[in-house]
Amino acid sequence: MENSKKHYIWLLIILVVPAIILSLNKIKLGLDLRGGTSVVLQAQGKIDKDTMNKVRDIIERRVNSLGVAEPVIQISGNDKLIVELAGIKDPKKAVDLIGTTAKLEFKIKDANGNYGPTLLEGGALKNAGIGQDNLSRPVVTFELTPSGAEKFAKITRENKGKQLAIMLDGKEQSAPRINEEIAGGSGSISGNFTMESANDLANLLKSGALPVEIKIVENRTVGATLGVDSIQKTEIAGVIAMLAISIFMIAIYKIPGIVADIALLINGFLVLASLSMVGAALTLPGIAGFILTLGMAVDSNVITYERIKEEMALGESLHDAIEKGYSNALPAIIDGNITTLLIAAVLFFLGTGPIKGFAVTLSLGVVVTIITAVFVSKVLLRFVVKTFNLKKEQLFWKGVPKND
Repeated sequence: MENSKKHYIWLLIILVVPAIILSLNKIKLGLDLRGGTSVVLQAQGKIDKDTMNKVRDIIERRVNSLGVAEPVIQISGNDKLIVELAGIKDPKKAVDLIGTTAKLEFKIKDANGNYGPTLLEGGALKNAGIGQDNLSRPVVTFELTPSGAEKFAKITRENKGKQLAIMLDGKEQSAPRINEEIAGGSGSISGNFTMESANDLANLLKSGALPVEIKIVENRTVGATLGVDSIQKTEIAGVIAMLAISIFMIAIYKIPGIVADIALLINGFLVLASLSMVGAALTLPGIAGFILTLGMAVDSNVITYERIKEEMALGESLHDAIEKGYSNALPAIIDGNITTLLIAAVLFFLGTGPIKGFAVTLSLGVVVTIITAVFVSKVLLRFVVKTFNLKKEQLFWKGVPKND
């Protein structure tokens, strides 16, 4: 009796805690459901781990300048970077900003339009912003580090009367003529800028130049309307699947089938709460993983109920048959779920964004399935048998001897 009370208390905790989590934290939707842009960048040349970390940090600063909420920026493999921007209003601008190397160079330009060697690079930049020239046209202002300012002063002192070309990724932005030494460590880049383009360039310069050249190998944009349509279709598919499973379980297992259906709802509730708690985004592949875990949860109940039937056929009392049935089914349930968990782990560590979403949902579902199959459904079945004082012959439709 005392153990039963403890089990009921634990069951209550299992239900209440996730309810609180879901009420405090909304489940995040992935890019394919919210709409947005996904970009896969590939670094060119010889790449090491430190280089990729620098690329990620610079891209992250650029993305933050766009004001995107909860961007996903992660390294994939040895030379790829995945950037997911949900709800972005101007995908083209975002892709242009992300994919630009932003290598800033200062070179002397001769009378024939030829450029000399690089005299100063973007690494000497301390800050960048936007301003206006004497005709109120937008310009990009910059401030150099102390060592950069010293070099800049020397360059302007030794090249009076010449043009100083300011290059970005090999393209000339402006080439003002040096009239005097500039010792303040600051200057401006003029051109045919709008306020928006000047701001974009300033953000690029502030984020820093990428240490290597990068190439966009995949660029995918999902419209918000498509995301909403996907959610609606998935909801319909989920409801149909749940109804089909529920009808099947009741048709085959009668009272335990009803218990399995209730446990299935609890299982889904716990998986969603777990996603919310760990902050994982729900994607279309993730929903597929979620529905798959519901099927696995039903499999666990089927194994258990068949074991209970076997014990009842051997003449065990209803109470003992339930206890032994769950005990005998436990090894098979755990073994089956652990193998699935191992596969999910491989998918998570080797897969990219959508595959990772599937793996996360599947992993959480497997853990929750073990809990519901081993504990929740057992407590519910014992509660139903005790509350309604059920006999052996009342539990299943057929296939079990009626004598105790």
